[in-house]
Amino acid sequence: MLDRILKLGLLLCLAAGATFGQDDPPETPARPAPKAKASPPVKRPIPAPPTRVHGIGADERRTMERAIAAEPNVAIKLCIAEGSIRINGSERNEVRVFVRNGRKFEFRQLDKSPDTGKATWLWIASTSGPGPLSNCLAGDSVDIDLPVGASVNLEARTAGAVIDSVKKASVKVVEGSISLRNITGGIQATALQGDVMVESSSGVIGLETTTGNILAYDVRPGDVGDLFRAKTNSGQISLEGVNHRQIEANSITGSVAFSGKFLNGGIYNFKTSNGSIRMLIPDDSACKLVAAYGFGSFNSAIPLKIETENVTGGGKNFVGLLGKQTNGPLPTVTLTTSSGSIGIRKQSENK
Repeated sequence: MLDRILKLGLLLCLAAGATFGQDDPPETPARPAPKAKASPPVKRPIPAPPTRVHGIGADERRTMERAIAAEPNVAIKLCIAEGSIRINGSERNEVRVFVRNGRKFEFRQLDKSPDTGKATWLWIASTSGPGPLSNCLAGDSVDIDLPVGASVNLEARTAGAVIDSVKKASVKVVEGSISLRNITGGIQATALQGDVMVESSSGVIGLETTTGNILAYDVRPGDVGDLFRAKTNSGQISLEGVNHRQIEANSITGSVAFSGKFLNGGIYNFKTSNGSIRMLIPDDSACKLVAAYGFGSFNSAIPLKIETENVTGGGKNFVGLLGKQTNGPLPTVTLTTSSGSIGIRKQSENK
């Protein structure tokens, strides 16, 4: 009996030990979610640039010509919404306008001579009705003839402007180039996106462009002390035969070039932030030279006597006498470039 009880106890102990010693079943690891397949990029067509329009329907476009008697010194005011414009001076005392395939227009006399009744101040305006730029002419082309003594005030949105043989011109073009020739009484021209070119003109001259080049050839002052000023944010400035005693030429990104003569007592300032400066002057030139350049070099084919000099980590600047001292007040020439070279050459070397 005792043996049976001992055997039964032993079996119970063995069963309990097996139960407590058994490990929990391992957990089944979670299966990672399948990776989503990347969709190929959708190719979208590049939109075409907007088509330029005159802002009028095809049925409203027409070719039209009108003329009005005017005083020899008439002042003209107009704006162009789109299209090329050419203005020419003539010996006739009238204003004649020809618009090809464009808006209708009219002459609005803002003032007239009490003696002759002819226009002294004239606004050439569109009659297209209300809307943006509704007073501005538009067409494939606009041609205007007016007296050589006339003054022109032109604003254009998208146009190439050519003005020849008038007394005075004030021009502003948003998109397009400006060409001016034989303007005798002064110029103020601004092209936001385009080049500005001036030839055979005189008076106070101011030329400016945001993105474009400036070229001036054979220009002179109307009076002693008249200023010539050229400025571009991104472009080259090229001056040849500019005979003003005061010249300011400034380009932020672009080279500046001058070919001509420094006149006694003149004040000349040529500056660029990123570009070279090139001077092509007569062999016997003399001036007080103030030069400053950063990352670049200086070279002169005309003898230079340096009076003061300052060299720093950011560049070099000096004041000196270029050429030989002459009678009369020397012109002062200032050349400045932050990143670029300065070069002075003799005109005889360019032949």
